[in-house]
Amino acid sequence: MRSNSVRCCVLFYLTNVGVTVLLGQQPSVPTATPNRLSVEMATEILLVRNPTLLRERQNIAVARGNLVEARKLPNPGFSVSSESYPLFESRPGSFLNNSESSFRVDQTIETAGKRRKRTAVAEKDIQVNESSLQDTVRLLKLELKERYFGVSLAKAQYELAQQVLSDYDNTVKINEARFKQGEVSGFEFSRLQTERLRFFNDVVEAELQLKNAKVALLELLGADPSATDFDVTEALVYTPPPVTLEGLRNQAMQTRADLNAQRRRVERESRELTFQKSQAIPNVTPGFGYKRDFGQNTVAFGVTVPLPFFNRNQGGVARAVAQLEQQRHEQDRVQLAVSGDVQQAFNTLQAETQRVQALQNTYVPSAQRARDISQASYRLGALDLVGFLDAQRSYRETLRTYNEALYEQRAAISQLEAAVGRDF
Repeated sequence: MRSNSVRCCVLFYLTNVGVTVLLGQQPSVPTATPNRLSVEMATEILLVRNPTLLRERQNIAVARGNLVEARKLPNPGFSVSSESYPLFESRPGSFLNNSESSFRVDQTIETAGKRRKRTAVAEKDIQVNESSLQDTVRLLKLELKERYFGVSLAKAQYELAQQVLSDYDNTVKINEARFKQGEVSGFEFSRLQTERLRFFNDVVEAELQLKNAKVALLELLGADPSATDFDVTEALVYTPPPVTLEGLRNQAMQTRADLNAQRRRVERESRELTFQKSQAIPNVTPGFGYKRDFGQNTVAFGVTVPLPFFNRNQGGVARAVAQLEQQRHEQDRVQLAVSGDVQQAFNTLQAETQRVQALQNTYVPSAQRARDISQASYRLGALDLVGFLDAQRSYRETLRTYNEALYEQRAAISQLEAAVGRDF
């Protein structure tokens, strides 16, 4: 019951974080990387600090600015003119009473609902950018899980290398005592000491891989790459995938953000075509003003209407039709790609699950038994040094392969989640 409440709290918080990111607000997160980092905490930091996400979020702000511009009415025009003043006569007289002066205001009236249709295009642009941002989040979360569990893999390999080296050092100490008692030859003891270099190099290399994996994770989170003194809380363990292929494609067709973005692009281009057709209808510009004609006050008014004899926006309509067809074909391509992503990710998950199960049920126990038997036999003198070293190497390689298989299986689950567009 307690775990369910914790999950609900985490889900609620992550939902709020996602909403605030989409709205351009900044949720509060720790300024420094925590000492113990979970996947949920890393996701929170990613949504707030990742530079790619911060950059893509500005596209929504740009689209909102375009919407504000699209809703605006055309600015009115104000004109002042004066003529027929006898400037070059000896006594031209008063300027207002001896000239034709006019003050006029013109306001363009957009016909055929141009402003409404232009606004509809801008509104759809915002939706397209929101879906694109969600798709960026989807891809970044996939990369985050791969890098996070890459740290878990490097940590497991480092701990394995330390364990193997520690066990080997215990064997070296036992044989050192046997060498002093004359039970082991100097050649065999020297070779045993020399072989330690292989296991020592494994520790050094594994430690380097762990540090570099942490740096890669911090870089994605937008944190200081030198702050590698943290630990991940999620270990590499085998969990049977609670998914089947049935229904995953249908879910992906509804939840994949890139496909939703493409559908909205089609809708946007359809609205753009409607707007371009309305451009063929000319706008009307009425004007009204005041005119003083040689001392007489009069009213001036008029209407300007362009005559669409030559340009009826044929080019804009043709371009909009072509762009609409392009986006429809692109939607078909994205749908096929989504379906293929789901199938490939599911196939990969099945293969990696089969590999983990085989290693976990057969090969890892066999390697552990062989290692234990070889250690006991070597200490009793029933096994030579070559056989003992072969068993140690086989155990090390089998456990390393098992850790890598656990990582690949977890990465396959993340890839399937990204292919469907939701977390399982």
